[in-house]
Amino acid sequence: MHRLFAVLLVLVAVTNGRLSVYHRHQKHLSLRSARYRISPLTGVRIALPTPEQLEWQAQEIGVLIHFNMATYVDDHDGCTGDMVPSISLFNPYKLSTNNWAQTMIDLGAKYAVLVAKHACGFLMAPTNVTFPLSPSGRIIPYNYTVDYSPVKGVNVLDNFVKSCNKQNIRHGFYYTVVNNDYLNVKQGLVQNTTLKKGQLNITQQTYDSIVLQQLRELWTNYGKLDEIWFDGGYTAELHDSVAALVNELQADSIIFGGYGVTRNPIRWIGNEFGHAPDPTWSTGLEGGGDPNSPIFIPAECDTTLQQFDRWFWGPHVLLRSLTELIDVYHRSVGHNCMLMIDLTPDRTGLIPSAYARRYKELGDFIRACYGTSVVPIYRNSSADGRIHFQVFDSPVTVDRSVVQEDQTLGQVIRAYSIDVQLADSSNKDQWKSVASGTSIGNKKIDLWQAGSQMITAARLNITETVDVSVLKAFTVHLCS
Repeated sequence: MHRLFAVLLVLVAVTNGRLSVYHRHQKHLSLRSARYRISPLTGVRIALPTPEQLEWQAQEIGVLIHFNMATYVDDHDGCTGDMVPSISLFNPYKLSTNNWAQTMIDLGAKYAVLVAKHACGFLMAPTNVTFPLSPSGRIIPYNYTVDYSPVKGVNVLDNFVKSCNKQNIRHGFYYTVVNNDYLNVKQGLVQNTTLKKGQLNITQQTYDSIVLQQLRELWTNYGKLDEIWFDGGYTAELHDSVAALVNELQADSIIFGGYGVTRNPIRWIGNEFGHAPDPTWSTGLEGGGDPNSPIFIPAECDTTLQQFDRWFWGPHVLLRSLTELIDVYHRSVGHNCMLMIDLTPDRTGLIPSAYARRYKELGDFIRACYGTSVVPIYRNSSADGRIHFQVFDSPVTVDRSVVQEDQTLGQVIRAYSIDVQLADSSNKDQWKSVASGTSIGNKKIDLWQAGSQMITAARLNITETVDVSVLKAFTVHLCS
């Protein structure tokens, strides 16, 4: 999938005056949606999260399911040819959303977002939307949907929601507003060009109405949505209507790029490799964030299983290696960024077996490495919360550490270091430094550059804060 204009959805107008988007190279002009408190210790502003944002961060791994008309077109994202892909192409004759859900379980994903409509304009559920053609005014149904395909009667979205609910997986939908090949829409605008085969001619007002009607259906018919994705922003004319619709129907949902339309926004990390910079803060509007921002807007790292940034399934496309995906995990979840990895059913409607194995391999590694930790015989923390000890009853060999900050009252830790007491040291007051950093947030994983160490104790030092810090976890691990 492409970040059209590399955007996060907030209120900044660009050159044509219509698109309400936030470009990663622009600075936001208003802090009107900021929620923050003033630190009694330092006097600085500390951005406050919503409970929904903290719950979302705790999920750590989700999937973005790319299954739509573009699955059936060999072009990367489909719908760039000289005609609208025929609706007869969409024929997932073995469709099983339970198969998708099992793959999510094997991966360890806690939430899933399904593409309801991508750039082709094909909708993955029945719709009651009708609209007038231009210039005739003739009313027709929106018929580029699953209900007019060879699998008529199958509501993919409904099946998906039921499968997720059965497995206690949170769910949501992706809907792109700014592109609709079926209706000749690009960058949010109905194009005044010659129609290619299969396209329909409508007005801008008609298109905006279609968008709002379809969003109302998506946000009404499938219960509470845990995450909503807009990819590419939306027109400025739609902003107030979208914000009102969110507030009316899905006020508690997390919204990707939703600053300015929801109290629960999250931001894009700025690339599709699954790599968050170190540090990555839970605050700030773009990229790795800003520790001084009064806006709590945690980051999501979206990336693909397939190579070459391929989001929809494609024939003969290679998969990324397990080694690379493990690195992605450490550079996303381990850098305070939620990992959103692409899930790609093939043209049968199933997850290909090779893909399912790779997802499970990644999940198996995470469970084996981080599912348990070395348990100390003794723990202690200083009264001011700046030093945290772990003592082991016998020497243990470990090679990494995991630290989690309690962000209920905001992210306040600004720097830390980790020391260990080596088992072969005769001086019990001698400590070896193995890691240091700045941002912790939901989770910080440090792979020790010194490699595995046999230790008798570990110490976390909080060296800089803007208020009294509270820790959720400090653990050490050995991962082969």
